[in-house]
Amino acid sequence: MKLYLTIAFRNLIQAKRRTLLLGSAVALVTFIHIGLQSISNGYMEGLVRGATAVAAGHINVVGLFKHNISRMSPLLNDSDKVKAVIAESLGDDLDSMVDRNSIMGRMIGENRSVYLFLQGINLNAEKNLRGVLRPVSITNADGTKENLGSLNTLDKPYHIILFQTQAKKLGVGVGDVISFRAKTAIGTNVTSLTVGAIVEDVGMVSQFFTFTSRPVVQELMQIDEHVGTRVLVYLKDRESADAKLIKLRQALEAADFKLTDYQSASLFRRWPNLERQDWLGQRLDLTTWQDDIKEAEIVVDSIRGVSYVLLLILSIIIIIGIMNTVWISVRERTNEIGCLRAIGMGSRGILLLFMIEAMLLGLVGAVIGGLAGALGVGLISALEIPIHNEAMRIILFANQVNLKISLFEIVRAIFIFSTVTSLAALLPSIKAAHIQPLQAINHIE
Repeated sequence: MKLYLTIAFRNLIQAKRRTLLLGSAVALVTFIHIGLQSISNGYMEGLVRGATAVAAGHINVVGLFKHNISRMSPLLNDSDKVKAVIAESLGDDLDSMVDRNSIMGRMIGENRSVYLFLQGINLNAEKNLRGVLRPVSITNADGTKENLGSLNTLDKPYHIILFQTQAKKLGVGVGDVISFRAKTAIGTNVTSLTVGAIVEDVGMVSQFFTFTSRPVVQELMQIDEHVGTRVLVYLKDRESADAKLIKLRQALEAADFKLTDYQSASLFRRWPNLERQDWLGQRLDLTTWQDDIKEAEIVVDSIRGVSYVLLLILSIIIIIGIMNTVWISVRERTNEIGCLRAIGMGSRGILLLFMIEAMLLGLVGAVIGGLAGALGVGLISALEIPIHNEAMRIILFANQVNLKISLFEIVRAIFIFSTVTSLAALLPSIKAAHIQPLQAINHIE
């Protein structure tokens, strides 16, 4: 094998122009693949991190109460009992769970009004949310930086946290008073709230959700402290959410809770159908984080779709280039093949020799492209490049360019493109292996 590697390496060095051209093409394709993969990974990480902190958990248990056959409200009675069943059912797989109240209404500011989901939370229990909400930082005239409020203002009565986009639309700042009007089961309520902090957007959910303390929402909904809206369940392994959902549904049914039929879609999309169903009283609705972000995943699918099409086109170009190059190499080295066959190298040896050359070419090119891609991803992530366009911040669920790539994905890309390069040389290598010694020695250019 050492002999084959030596001959293959020397042949690649001898044809250094072709080697450099094809090696660069393989490196470029690998680099592009890693770049596109890091973009979709970064988007997905931001999407899941933002959505599962701001709007949902890994598993969401929502109480639905139908007052009559055509009207349904988000109310969860016996929330303590529900949480006890969750804790017992999930055991060590449970990381944490939080209680939230939520009501939809019109937020009225200086410039305009917007519809929002006002969520009543206990911020001290929301460790995932605290990791996502970051007050907007501004630079004063003297060069010092100042945060727009503090998250701890939620400890004060009738204070609210707004996202940057929301505050801009409403035309308000920290300390301003805004009104929130919502319809409840028994009428319309209005309350005044003081803006305690303005935080950075975390994607599309920043358009729809905002936060205040639980007592404010309880007062708006006119419910007591033992009634909630939903329980957000966080698992140690979020990828196990589907399996844990099945287990949790069985446990809740065994505890005499009535459940809605499971569908792999967000509650928001299923609300009209559930409201039309023929039942009264309370039912629990369970979804996973995958169900709640299905609509947003279209961006990931689009990026990956473009990536696959582009890589397929480039791979075909590389395959054609490798095949043509090996065909030319076989023709130019026909005499050499004859000499090797004459001194005892079999047809399998000739086949192996050309395959090793292609494999080395692909491996070196893919490794260079993989390392360059990993270095580029790391450098861009370290620079924390801000995204100034508001629409792009909403779509990408981030305020700065967020790229992510794993070692496994880099190794996989190197393996795939080096393998593709090797297989592209298979037909010309078989042709070379079938050349007879006498024919090859007597070959005249």
